[in-house]
Amino acid sequence: MLITDSVPPNVRFEIDDLEEPWTFSQKFDYIHCRDLIGGFSDWPNFFAQSYQNLEPGGYLELQSLSLPCQCDDDTLLPEHYLWQWSNYMLEAAKILGRSLDIPSSYKELAEEAGFINVEAKMFKWAQNTWPKESNAKELGMWELENATGGLEGISMALFTRGLGWAKPEVDVFLAKVRTDMRNKSIHAYWPM
Repeated sequence: MLITDSVPPNVRFEIDDLEEPWTFSQKFDYIHCRDLIGGFSDWPNFFAQSYQNLEPGGYLELQSLSLPCQCDDDTLLPEHYLWQWSNYMLEAAKILGRSLDIPSSYKELAEEAGFINVEAKMFKWAQNTWPKESNAKELGMWELENATGGLEGISMALFTRGLGWAKPEVDVFLAKVRTDMRNKSIHAYWPM
């Protein structure tokens, strides 16, 4: 829902399906997208349409975390529910024609669409407050809140439609995943 009485006169909202042909009335100087993993079935088309709808010299910026969950010190193991969840998510998305590890291909896809001077930067977002460094610890605190609070919302359709699980089965599994997400002895992070 948009609250239109507080919108400046030079702002206009448009609702569109970016998987369909883009029909915007003018080109953009800047396109910014965040956390669209799983959002498109045809990523090359998204990049091509972005390129075609940018003014010369325009920018496309994408920010997304990527699955699977990573770990550099072997504290995240296959028997952990967090590891299993991360891999089930990839499997379910693939069954449904979507990709949750697409950010690793953004640079290549952008270049194939015609973009030049493409930069890719990867950051590690801790799953919880396990890092010692204060900025990473704070990011981990926010990531933990975000992930545990949104876990059902990002998992349910993939697990029930993609993997064929029943809702009660998903609920029980996600409770175990949340426990792992809070476990500071698991030094997991999300590539961002």
